[in-house]
This record gives sequence, structure tokens and C-alpha cells, in this order.
Amino acid sequence: MKDKQTDWCPDISDLAGPKYRAIVSAMQKDIQDGILLPGARLPTQRDLAWSLKVNLSTVTEAFREATRLRLITGEVGRGTYVLPGNDAAQLYAMDRSQTENMIDLSTIIPARAFSDEDVRQSFATLLARDNLADMMDYNSPNLIKRCRNAIAQLYQARGFHPRQTDIFPCAGAQAALFAALQMVAKPDLPVLVEELTFPGMKVAARQMGLRLVPVTMDDRGILPEDLDRAARASGARILVVSPILQNPTGTTMDAARRAEIARLAEKLDLLVIEEDVYGGFSKEPPLSLQLAGRSILVGGLSKLVAPGPRFGFIISTLEGEDRAPVGLNFSTNELVHVTSWMAAPIMLELACNWIEKGEVDNHMEWQRQEARARQGLLRRKLGLPALGRAPAAPHIWIPTGASSQLLGGLPNHPDCGTGEQMAAKASAAGVALVPASTFCAGRIQSDGVRLCVTAPLNRSDLTEACKRLNKAWE
Repeated sequence: MKDKQTDWCPDISDLAGPKYRAIVSAMQKDIQDGILLPGARLPTQRDLAWSLKVNLSTVTEAFREATRLRLITGEVGRGTYVLPGNDAAQLYAMDRSQTENMIDLSTIIPARAFSDEDVRQSFATLLARDNLADMMDYNSPNLIKRCRNAIAQLYQARGFHPRQTDIFPCAGAQAALFAALQMVAKPDLPVLVEELTFPGMKVAARQMGLRLVPVTMDDRGILPEDLDRAARASGARILVVSPILQNPTGTTMDAARRAEIARLAEKLDLLVIEEDVYGGFSKEPPLSLQLAGRSILVGGLSKLVAPGPRFGFIISTLEGEDRAPVGLNFSTNELVHVTSWMAAPIMLELACNWIEKGEVDNHMEWQRQEARARQGLLRRKLGLPALGRAPAAPHIWIPTGASSQLLGGLPNHPDCGTGEQMAAKASAAGVALVPASTFCAGRIQSDGVRLCVTAPLNRSDLTEACKRLNKAWE
């Protein structure tokens, strides 16, 4: 069944400036006022031009500008749709202390494991070293080499052995993502992403002027046939994907799906930016292992250990500027200037100490066990299906709508509404969580809410959150 087209025809007679800008201004206002809802299908450009009595080229220019502003998205053969608001940036700006009684299930952070004494001891180790003043200088070649060795050590257990020269430490995984995109980004560049993509990707796209092209997902990640369709329809040559414990859905590609995506990347000549920030929760190898010459892996410790140290990295498998699937804005040799030079030496030293002494491995194992225990607790309290033997993500996705029961929705609350409605009811009950609109790369096709089980300080708070949600969603 086709989506119903709106009869939107704004009055632009009193709006100053060029007519195409007046159309965009009217669109912005109607979106803000709730007249144009997320997912609404707009009239065709030709129909709108006729209704407004303007040239078709004027409407075309208006749609182009509205697309650049991430107000709308055009899907080949399907029409033009109103996008959900860019709530992704709000996640980074939320004041966690604004409501004392609010239990936060909205932020993906590791379970709190560090005591004051743990942190004190970590910094005491740094303070006891010789040449302490070196940490007030730029990063030395020896420190960068040490970081590269430490990052390679993180991946040994997962069967991935990158070359040292392909590894670039960064000031966090988000900085690594920006650096990876800067290598290839141009204004209005189409970039393939999961239909529900992580908030950092939406923020990056908005700031860099990228055009996101959504790819449909199932419970094993992106669908190969839709990746093929979306790539051909959009002409996109870049795919940003999270193969392991994807945010927000928690899906993990199995071996067969990874092989199919790798085969398609070769066939379509795609450059793949792999977000691997949750990979340490799993024993699965990164997809980049099968993408030699055409991948950039982005990772870090923020989701696995602690966000404070801001330790991230890029691992590039590109063979050089002339071998890359797409044109590069700068070479991998120049990548160090936008990555390693931006990281604070004291944080690099801290992370290296943790990795070299095995503290990161111990901490990740604790986080795996805690995430599994908390997932089990929340699933029991809310009546969700058991996790089984699948790796435990720090977050849970609860689908709503027609497919909610099939994909593991809430059997105890079958009529609790849309993701937006569920989030609003939860907020009124004192629980913060995140609806699908925050993650949608295009129009909302897969609705639901994301809950982070490791955000509360302890399991008692998580239990209390479940009580509130059960009551809110009655």
C-alpha cells in the first residue's frame, strides 16, 4: 500500500525573499507547528509548483535546500518525506541532574565500575613515571607507536591483526568518525546507513552536509538486497555500518550476513566505515577483516570502559590514495594530523597503561557480565523474550507497531502506542528513554524505543525504572 500524500500548499504570499526560500521557511514552520508530521509524504514537485503557481525550478530548488537542512528526504520511486527532528544532538546536551527523581535509560554509557580509589591509583601510576613534563608537549612518536601497539592488542582476541601503520589514535570514537568522514566527505555526498542509525552519525551528517540514504534492516542487520537497491538508486559509494550490537537495535550480523555484505561492498565498489564501539562485548571479528583495501574501522573505549578518557581510534585498510574506492580529501599519511595530534598525551598514557596491564580486558569482561545480568533483569520485569546465548548489548530495542510481537515487542503492553508516545509516558513516570525518531535516517519505518540498561548507577535503580515503565505503559 502506498503512503497517502499530503495536500500541503502553504501560503507564501507574505514571506519576504526569493520564493524558494519562502517555501523552505513555510516548511520549517509547519514542521515545528506539527502541521507536517514526521513521515508525511509531500506533494510531488510538479503538483506543488502548480498549486503555488510558481515555476517547477523554484520548487526543485526549495526541495534541494530543505534536503540540505535535513527537513525532508527523497526516496527514488517512493516520494519525498518529512524527516523526524534532529533530536540526536539533544542527547549530548541533556542535563542528567535536571530532575533528581528521573532515572536515565537514555544514555549509552558503561555500568559504573570505577571507584574513587581506582581512578586515584591510575593517575598515581602516571605521576610516578619519569619525564612527567613530556605530557605537556605534543604527542611523541614513541607514544603514538605505543598507542598503536596497544590498540592492536585489543583486537588480537578477535582475530584481527592490523598493521601498526594503519592505526591512528584519536580523542574519542566520535572524533574518529569525523576524521574518517572528512577523508571522503563533500557537500551533499550520499552516504548509506542503517535505517535506524546511531545519533553520532546523524550529528556528523548534519554538520558536514552529508545526505543519508537509509538501508532497511532485519534482526541480522542491514538487508543485502536493500543495500544493493539503495546504492544503485542513490549512487552512494560509502557505507557507514555497525555490524556488532548495533545502536539502537542491538542486532549483530552472523557470519553469513557479514560475508554477503563484504561481497556486495566489492561488487558495488563501496568504502565501508565500520563503527565498532560495541565490538568488545562480543567475540565476533570485525567486518573489516573481510574488507581489505576498502574499510575504515572506528572504535574506542567510551562504551566498553569509561567515556572520560576520550580514547578512540581509526584502523584503515586502504592501500593508498590511488587504491581507495572513492576519492580521498587527504591521504592516510596525513590522517595523523586530524587524529593523533588532537589527542591529549595524558589520556593516551592512561589508556595505554590500562590496555598493557590487562585492565581493559578485565573491565570489558566485567561489563559483559553486568550488561547480561541487567538485560536479564529488565527482560524479566517487562516481559520481554529472554536474551539466550546472544551477546549482551548495553542497550535494548523495543519495537512497536505491526511487527512488535514478531520482533520481540512488549507482550504485556500490546497497545502502548508509538515510540514517541511510549517515551512521553515514560518521561512522565520519571524514566528517560529514546524513541525511534532520534535514530531514523529517513522516514520512520521501524518504530520503537531504546533503553540503556547500564546507564543507571545500580540494579536497584534499574528495577525501579521497570516498575515505573510497567505502570506508565498499562
